[in-house]
Amino acid sequence: MHFRSARPEDLSVVISWVPDAAACRRWAGPAVTFPPTPASLMREIDFSPHNSYCLTEFEALVGFGQMIPKSEHRIHLARIIVAPSRRGQGCGRHLCRALLIYAAELKYPRISLNVYRDNSAALKLYHSLGFRLMDKAQADGLSVDISYMEAGPYQQ
Repeated sequence: MHFRSARPEDLSVVISWVPDAAACRRWAGPAVTFPPTPASLMREIDFSPHNSYCLTEFEALVGFGQMIPKSEHRIHLARIIVAPSRRGQGCGRHLCRALLIYAAELKYPRISLNVYRDNSAALKLYHSLGFRLMDKAQADGLSVDISYMEAGPYQQ
C-alpha cells in the first residue's frame, strides 16, 4: 500500500463511498452538503494536498483522511474513510498509521480526532493506536454522541 497526498480527482472516488446524507454527516460533519460534488467537497472540507491524504493499492484508492493543524502543538485527524469493499481488511489501520507517522515527522506532539461513540470498530482501532478518550467534547460544542480522543507522538 502507498500513502500520498490527495489530488482533486480523488474526491470523485471518495464521494462514491458515501451512500446517503446520514453517512455523509457522520463522515464529514454538518458543513458538508449531500450529495457532494468534487467542487463543493473541496470547498467544504478546505481540501488541499497539504492536508488531505490517500492510501492506494495498485493505484486504486482505498482510503482518505485529513490532518488539520489546530495549534503548533496539535494536529487533528479528520474525515477518515475507507472504501466500502476494503473495510475490515486493515486498510483503516494502515491509513491511520501513515497519518500518525506523518504527524510525528511534522513534529506535532499531540494528535486528536473525533469519533462517534457507537462506532465500535473505529474506537477499537484508535485505542489500539494509542488514542485515549478525553473529557473535551462538551467544551468544544460537539454533540453528546461524539467522543474526542488524543494521542501523543506516534512511536513505530
